[in-house]
Amino acid sequence: MGRLGLVRERLTAEQWEAPTRLEPWTVRELYAHACQWPRWLGYVATQTCDTPPTHHGTAALLTTFNAPGGIATRNREQVAAKAVEVAAERTTEQMTAAFAEAGPRSLDAAGKLGQTVVDYLGTGRMRIGEVLGIGIVEATVHLLDLQRALGEPPSVPAAGLARTSAVLTEMAGPIGLVEALTGRASVLT
Repeated sequence: MGRLGLVRERLTAEQWEAPTRLEPWTVRELYAHACQWPRWLGYVATQTCDTPPTHHGTAALLTTFNAPGGIATRNREQVAAKAVEVAAERTTEQMTAAFAEAGPRSLDAAGKLGQTVVDYLGTGRMRIGEVLGIGIVEATVHLLDLQRALGEPPSVPAAGLARTSAVLTEMAGPIGLVEALTGRASVLT
């Protein structure tokens, strides 16, 4: 989250309006989407449960999300529209405040929970550490989206890239990954 939070100081007005590979989003709308996560984490950290997890890892929940008919697929247009709405309503200063202010508070609250099970936005229950894994994947993927939109070479924290790679590999499974990377199948078949 840290690198996304440092963006505002160095972007020009023109760069904020640059298109991204996530059409129809501009950099501003991509950032508006990403800046919501620190606040979501703060909320999720208050949703502790005394029941067992329904998902035992980051990859398990994200696989369910991204499956045909999953919440990410069903709500794609709504998520895209929400980012456009947030981008129109907030200044760049307000969006970056999510990382500078809400981010550290949310991470601190989550860190105090240890291995506590939480309700993840009504979509499943999982240990808070696995919820943090979702944030790492989101931050890594969207940092790459941002850097590509700005024409910059990828520069992602090694630990975040390793965690994201491990989660995505687990989601695809070894056979799916081998076949996708050798051009024989799509990853999530």
